[in-house]
Amino acid sequence: MLGAGLTSQAQEDWRVLTTVFDQVYSLATDLGEQTDKVVAAGNVISVITGKGTISVQKKLDTSKPKDLNHYQYLLLTTAGKSILLDKMNAERVIETFQAKLLKLKNSLAENQDADVENILKDLFN
Repeated sequence: MLGAGLTSQAQEDWRVLTTVFDQVYSLATDLGEQTDKVVAAGNVISVITGKGTISVQKKLDTSKPKDLNHYQYLLLTTAGKSILLDKMNAERVIETFQAKLLKLKNSLAENQDADVENILKDLFN
Protein backbone atom coordinates (compact mmCIF):
# COMPACT_ATOMS: atom_id res chain seq x y z
CA MET A 1 0.00 0.00 0.00
CA LEU A 2 2.82 2.39 0.79
CA GLY A 3 4.24 2.03 -2.73
CA ALA A 4 0.89 3.02 -4.26
CA GLY A 5 0.82 6.15 -2.10
CA LEU A 6 4.29 7.15 -3.20
CA THR A 7 3.41 6.57 -6.85
CA SER A 8 0.31 8.77 -6.66
CA GLN A 9 2.32 11.46 -4.83
CA ALA A 10 4.98 11.38 -7.55
CA GLN A 11 2.30 11.67 -10.23
CA GLU A 12 0.81 14.66 -8.41
CA ASP A 13 4.25 16.33 -8.20
CA TRP A 14 4.72 15.88 -11.95
CA ARG A 15 1.23 17.31 -12.59
CA VAL A 16 2.15 20.43 -10.62
CA LEU A 17 5.31 20.75 -12.72
CA THR A 18 3.21 20.44 -15.88
CA THR A 19 0.95 23.25 -14.65
CA VAL A 20 3.93 25.49 -13.88
CA PHE A 21 5.46 24.74 -17.30
CA ASP A 22 2.17 25.67 -18.97
CA GLN A 23 2.13 29.00 -17.08
CA VAL A 24 5.73 29.73 -18.10
CA TYR A 25 4.87 28.75 -21.70
CA SER A 26 2.00 31.25 -21.66
CA LEU A 27 4.33 33.96 -20.33
CA ALA A 28 6.88 33.10 -23.03
CA THR A 29 4.16 33.30 -25.69
CA ASP A 30 3.23 36.81 -24.51
CA LEU A 31 6.88 37.91 -24.42
CA GLY A 32 7.47 36.43 -27.87
CA GLU A 33 5.02 39.00 -29.22
CA GLN A 34 7.14 41.80 -27.73
CA THR A 35 10.68 40.60 -28.40
CA ASP A 36 12.51 38.28 -30.76
CA LYS A 37 14.58 36.96 -27.84
CA VAL A 38 11.85 34.59 -26.61
CA VAL A 39 10.04 31.92 -28.61
CA ALA A 40 7.31 29.55 -27.46
CA ALA A 41 6.25 26.94 -30.00
CA GLY A 42 5.27 23.29 -29.91
CA ASN A 43 5.80 22.76 -26.16
CA VAL A 44 9.28 24.31 -26.37
CA ILE A 45 10.29 27.54 -24.65
CA SER A 46 13.44 29.10 -26.10
CA VAL A 47 15.47 32.06 -24.92
CA ILE A 48 17.97 33.52 -27.37
CA THR A 49 21.10 34.89 -25.72
CA GLY A 50 24.37 36.28 -27.00
CA LYS A 51 25.87 32.80 -26.57
CA GLY A 52 23.11 30.93 -28.39
CA THR A 53 19.68 29.52 -27.70
CA ILE A 54 18.65 27.65 -24.56
CA SER A 55 15.38 25.77 -24.60
CA VAL A 56 13.26 23.63 -22.34
CA GLN A 57 10.91 21.12 -23.93
CA LYS A 58 7.92 19.28 -22.50
CA LYS A 59 7.08 16.07 -24.32
CA LEU A 60 4.77 13.18 -23.58
CA ASP A 61 6.58 10.24 -21.97
CA THR A 62 5.74 7.36 -24.29
CA SER A 63 7.07 4.80 -21.79
CA LYS A 64 4.15 5.54 -19.45
CA PRO A 65 0.45 4.78 -20.01
CA LYS A 66 -1.04 7.53 -22.18
CA ASP A 67 -3.91 8.20 -19.76
CA LEU A 68 -1.41 9.34 -17.10
CA ASN A 69 -0.34 12.31 -19.25
CA HIS A 70 3.18 11.99 -17.86
CA TYR A 71 5.69 14.33 -19.47
CA GLN A 72 9.45 14.37 -19.80
CA TYR A 73 11.39 17.62 -19.74
CA LEU A 74 14.51 18.21 -21.78
CA LEU A 75 17.07 20.99 -21.70
CA LEU A 76 18.23 21.82 -25.23
CA THR A 77 21.13 24.00 -26.37
CA THR A 78 22.29 25.51 -29.65
CA ALA A 79 25.32 23.21 -29.50
CA GLY A 80 22.98 20.25 -29.91
CA LYS A 81 22.94 19.07 -26.32
CA SER A 82 19.72 17.41 -25.24
CA ILE A 83 19.57 16.59 -21.54
CA LEU A 84 16.69 14.55 -20.14
CA LEU A 85 15.88 16.18 -16.81
CA ASP A 86 14.94 14.36 -13.63
CA LYS A 87 12.20 15.92 -11.50
CA MET A 88 14.52 18.05 -9.36
CA ASN A 89 16.44 19.44 -12.34
CA ALA A 90 13.23 19.96 -14.33
CA GLU A 91 11.90 22.07 -11.46
CA ARG A 92 15.15 24.07 -11.30
CA VAL A 93 15.23 24.69 -15.05
CA ILE A 94 11.57 25.67 -15.31
CA GLU A 95 11.80 27.94 -12.24
CA THR A 96 14.91 29.60 -13.72
CA PHE A 97 13.13 30.18 -17.03
CA GLN A 98 10.16 31.59 -15.12
CA ALA A 99 12.34 33.98 -13.08
CA LYS A 100 14.26 35.20 -16.14
CA LEU A 101 11.10 35.65 -18.21
CA LEU A 102 9.39 37.60 -15.40
CA LYS A 103 12.49 39.81 -15.14
CA LEU A 104 12.38 40.36 -18.91
CA LYS A 105 8.66 41.17 -18.75
CA ASN A 106 9.27 43.81 -16.08
CA SER A 107 12.21 45.23 -18.02
CA LEU A 108 10.14 45.48 -21.21
CA ALA A 109 7.33 47.21 -19.31
CA GLU A 110 9.77 49.73 -17.81
CA ASN A 111 11.35 50.38 -21.20
CA GLN A 112 7.94 50.82 -22.78
CA ASP A 113 6.95 53.30 -20.07
CA ALA A 114 10.17 55.23 -20.70
CA ASP A 115 9.62 55.15 -24.47
CA VAL A 116 6.06 56.45 -24.10
CA GLU A 117 7.25 59.20 -21.77
CA ASN A 118 9.94 60.28 -24.27
CA ILE A 119 7.47 60.29 -27.17
CA LEU A 120 4.99 62.37 -25.18
CA LYS A 121 7.74 64.83 -24.23
CA ASP A 122 8.74 65.15 -27.89
CA LEU A 123 5.15 65.70 -28.97
CA PHE A 124 4.33 68.38 -26.45
CA ASN A 125 7.60 70.30 -26.25
